[in-house]
Amino acid sequence: MATLVSHTLKTIHCDRVGHDVQLVEERVYPNEILPDTAGAQYWVKARKCNLGIDCNLVGFACKWSGLNPDYDPFAD
Repeated sequence: MATLVSHTLKTIHCDRVGHDVQLVEERVYPNEILPDTAGAQYWVKARKCNLGIDCNLVGFACKWSGLNPDYDPFAD
């Protein structure tokens, strides 16, 4: 059975919500090396903001809330 691990990529202060938020990546680690993975240690299942769903519900638009793909608060 594969292992699912959440890994924080970046933490920023989001001015829209007034809190620190994290960009979280969900990684799937296989229990054994598979021949067709070309040496990959893990697969990325999803990337999301830890407050993305809450922002979506109140209408704060950004890439991670799913409402505005052109605005990414985590971009440098």
